[in-house]
Parts: sequence; C-alpha cells; structure tokens
Amino acid sequence: MKSETICISEERNARLDAYIQPIGGGLRFEKRPAVLVIPGGGYDHLSEREADPIALFYAANGYQTFILRYTLKQKGGWPHPLEDYEAAMKLIKDNSEKWLIDTDKIAIVGFSAGGHLAACGMSMSSQKPNAAILVYPALLNKIVDRCQEGMPYPISYIEKDNCPCFIVAARNDKTVEAQNVLSLMDRLYELDIPFESHVYAYGGHGFGGAYEFTNTYKVPKRNSHWMNESLDWLDEIFGRLTNTGFEEVDIQR
Repeated sequence: MKSETICISEERNARLDAYIQPIGGGLRFEKRPAVLVIPGGGYDHLSEREADPIALFYAANGYQTFILRYTLKQKGGWPHPLEDYEAAMKLIKDNSEKWLIDTDKIAIVGFSAGGHLAACGMSMSSQKPNAAILVYPALLNKIVDRCQEGMPYPISYIEKDNCPCFIVAARNDKTVEAQNVLSLMDRLYELDIPFESHVYAYGGHGFGGAYEFTNTYKVPKRNSHWMNESLDWLDEIFGRLTNTGFEEVDIQR
C-alpha cells in the first residue's frame, strides 16, 4: 500500500489523505472500489477515531481509501467544507486510472458533522457519490445550527435520483438525536430511495467503529457490526469484489 497527501487548500489546511493498493501479484481484477471517509468533530476539530481506523478497515476489504480533512470553523467554515468535498471527489475521479478506481463504485462515509457534509455531498453537490454511509449524521436545524449557523439542512435537498444510503445511529445519542436519522429515513422512504438503517439501542454519540482502543466510554460490542454490515450492503450496491473482478449485482432495488 502507498500513501500520499494531496493539498486542497494550504491556507485552510484542507487536504486529502490517500491509501492506494496495487493490483497484480495474483489479483486478477483491474480496478478497485473506493471509499471517501469524512470524520466528524462539530466542524471544530476532526475526530481521529473516525479517520484512519475507518479508512484502514475498508482498505483491508479491497477498497482504495481516502480521508477528507476539510476546512474547520477556525479557518472560515462553510461553504469551504463543501468546496473541499467537491475538490476531493474530483481528485479521486480525475486520478481514477492512476489510482486503479472504478468510478461507478465510489462511496462516502461520514460521521456526525462529517455526516452532514457527506449528506450535502450526496444531495446538493456536483460530485455525487454512488453510495453514502451516514453514521449519526447531523441533519436537522437544531444540531446543524449549533455547529455553524447558515449551513444547509441536507434532507431538504434530497431528490429521487439520490444515491442509496446506509444509516447508523444510537437511540440514546444525546448530541445528535436519533430524530435526525428518522427524518432522513422518512424522506428516503417517501422518494423510494433504497436505504438500510441500524439504530442501536445504546452507544451514545461518537462511537465510530466501536473499537475499545478509540473510545473513551463503554460501547456495546455489537455496535461494531455496522462496519461489516456496510460492506455487505456495498456488495449489494456495487457487486462483490472477487479475485477475478466484481460479481454482477442481482439484488432487486
């Protein structure tokens, strides 16, 4: 695996971290799927538990992985984070041949404030993903305005051509209440957009991949199941990556 960091804005300290895996050496496929990870942190900081541990999990399962370290409030805030997202996705697509990426199989994974940015990316950007995984995303006006006033509420921008979504939250989240994802599910259901949801009974806010070494409080072990479930879901959306390439998708949407 090779890693590199691409500067998006030196002034705003925005960058894209890339983890690129080769092909060959017994692997008989030509391109890999990709995942862009967008950590949370209230647009005030970037949560490291939602960055490398998540990206490396998807890398271990065959994905080219990227982490977007977007503009924070201290460097100007919105709309720069959305501009950073657009630039990151364009970089991924423009370098798809070099980085061995199938551009029809690019997913985004966003957490909390990063989930807000991911939801904006899937609903109102010019660089939309093929699938979105939203983990306790900040979507409703109460929490979005608390992060920074003037930012959009992405649920209102979702239309029928929105990509499929995989949604994760905890019922007892006191920071980004579960109503955020329940409202998202209502909108997706209304428009007949494919989605899958995992709302755990417990887990609070910010559990990430539910790794013991990254969490500062006790998280139920089964909250980590969403990661493997998201892989199975992506297999249904993209087709499973095998040694000879992608299997054909046979799920009725």
